[in-house]
Amino acid sequence: MFRLIDRVVEGIAVFAFAVSSIFICINVINRYLVLGAMRELSRTYESFAPVYLFFREWLGAISVTADEVPGFLLVWVAFLGAYLALRREGHISFDLLLDALPPRARKVVIAINMALLGLFLSVLLGHSIRMIRVAGRTEIETAEIAQGWFMLIMPLASLLLIVAMARRIQETFFTKPEAD
Repeated sequence: MFRLIDRVVEGIAVFAFAVSSIFICINVINRYLVLGAMRELSRTYESFAPVYLFFREWLGAISVTADEVPGFLLVWVAFLGAYLALRREGHISFDLLLDALPPRARKVVIAINMALLGLFLSVLLGHSIRMIRVAGRTEIETAEIAQGWFMLIMPLASLLLIVAMARRIQETFFTKPEAD
């Protein structure tokens, strides 16, 4: 089941990154190619002006949104990446002290760490749901998209991270090590 969840999360993260990249490319093309080079060409060659005006209007409408949406999608990529890193034990850790502890003390420190992280994620879950209820219907400034769609990652990631932590707790404390 966790492999399926991981695959879905990876797919959503890649999709969010791809959409964000497309918007950034549109923005760069609009700013430098259309508003830069094509504007200069239309000033020099009047016959080129309709082409410039067409691209300015067409890309200009998308470009306004292209400034805001990639920032929101970056939050999705970051939180989904945090989940995947937790599942694969890929977060940065300072385990020199932890490795120096005896096994029983190591498990106590790990338990305290997981309890604090679980408490933080629970608070984040509650407050993110509250935040969506309060401001989720407000539209972003540049498009008719409710902010709640972008905020949805906060409770979703909180739940995913809590589930991943529960899995790690089960593996750490309740699974017997295999004999070599």
